[in-house]
Amino acid sequence: MKFADYTRPFCFYAILGGLFLLAILACQKEPDAWHGKSHLANSAAEPTDSLFKLRFLPQWTHQAQFAGVYMAEKKGFYRSYGLDVKILPGGADAPSYDNLQSGKTDITQLFLITAMTRDAENRNLVNLAQISQKSALMLVGKKDRGIQSQKDMNGRSLGLWRSDFRDLSLIYLKQNKLNMDIVNVDFTINLFLNNAIDMINVMRYNEYHRILQAGIDPDDLFTINFSEEGLNIIEDGLYCTRAYYNRYPEQCKRFAEATLDGWVYAINHQEETLETVLNIMRRHHIPSNKPHQAWMLQEMRNVFMARPSEIGILRKTDFELVKNLLIEQNNPVTPQSYESFYPNGR
Repeated sequence: MKFADYTRPFCFYAILGGLFLLAILACQKEPDAWHGKSHLANSAAEPTDSLFKLRFLPQWTHQAQFAGVYMAEKKGFYRSYGLDVKILPGGADAPSYDNLQSGKTDITQLFLITAMTRDAENRNLVNLAQISQKSALMLVGKKDRGIQSQKDMNGRSLGLWRSDFRDLSLIYLKQNKLNMDIVNVDFTINLFLNNAIDMINVMRYNEYHRILQAGIDPDDLFTINFSEEGLNIIEDGLYCTRAYYNRYPEQCKRFAEATLDGWVYAINHQEETLETVLNIMRRHHIPSNKPHQAWMLQEMRNVFMARPSEIGILRKTDFELVKNLLIEQNNPVTPQSYESFYPNGR
């Protein structure tokens, strides 16, 4: 079965994609049995000058976390929607929120809790689509260092990133009245591997797998999955500013739809996608690890498809969950309503 028309309404497309996935899972078929097809097969021949140009900034360095964007560009889905998308290099030197506000990018990717916290500053963020539908954030400790349960965390050291990505971990500690010595880490697991810290925050699709690749058995780790702790705060979403959205609403919607098309393709053509990701990483001189990127792509599939009938949708319940959580913790929070923050909602 194939998607025959990428011009169908966004919600119908998301629901249809979910029905296809459920059918596949029921039959236990390989992912590549589910195909996507652009509605303009010859769109790649369209002159670039006739396309709407926009810039997209990933929230980190190039990796499989952004596979849908890469495949939407490679397979001509953006061009099919009349877009010429320039994918910028991200990383610690290119903070996504700051670059969006300064006009150095048109669209970027942010965690939902980051977007709703930082939006208290300028009150101008617009969520175009929600890539993540399940939290991948975890806390990890070594059992042989005495971390066997939550109560063992008190008085121990915890490595947290020097960024907004630490916010949910701090909320978790406060909610559970845990007193830990916070150590700043720069997106590396070295302090944890060398026993310089007792625990560390990780993303399941990234740092957690790096710990496993370092030779540590999963059974030797004490893990806290926030998605199972009442803190299933969904993460990656596509964002632009209100001014940009008001000026180019159709182009913003097309970018969101084409990116979701790219994720559909990436999920169903994982080998091709993996090679594309690795080529991009090599081109930008980023150390590449094929097994790790394969793990990341599969885990991103899981968070993208966690709610098959709601692909790309920011639910009002998720928005309100984050807003209420931030208010309860006396953290800054967007004053926007759900309908304002996510204008394509239903």
